[in-house]
Amino acid sequence: MTEPSEALLPSEELMRSYLQEVVADGRLDLIEAMTQPDMVDEANQAFGGPPGRAGLTAHVKGFRRNIGDLSVVIESVVGNDDTVVGWWSFTGLHLGPWLDRPPTGEPIEGTVISQFTLVDGLVSRYRVWVHAQFDEGVVFDPRRERSA
Repeated sequence: MTEPSEALLPSEELMRSYLQEVVADGRLDLIEAMTQPDMVDEANQAFGGPPGRAGLTAHVKGFRRNIGDLSVVIESVVGNDDTVVGWWSFTGLHLGPWLDRPPTGEPIEGTVISQFTLVDGLVSRYRVWVHAQFDEGVVFDPRRERSA
């Protein structure tokens, strides 16, 4: 596991900034500087959201709106020049509809794998896999067909 004090590749710094500053702290204004204008957010597409940077912004905004008292822990980040993967976990309160589940108002936790494909050092594609604990575990994989 890479410790934050060690020298990080630019891709790893980008992922850590995204997870801490954008997801955890809500700095949506940073998305423009981190992404290609026509970037693709696969999770956002799976739920019918807008294209490009607006899609990633909507994705993060929805996650933060629906998971209150959010706490994010970055477990590990590894990358190279064109791909970076972040393993992170979160806890919070399930306050709004999320992953096709109505809000419970109850504590929720999850484990997430986020992957960026980079072009010229900026995110061109975002993939995410989520395992969230509701009454039973729910796994979100944007490549799987969603039920109607």
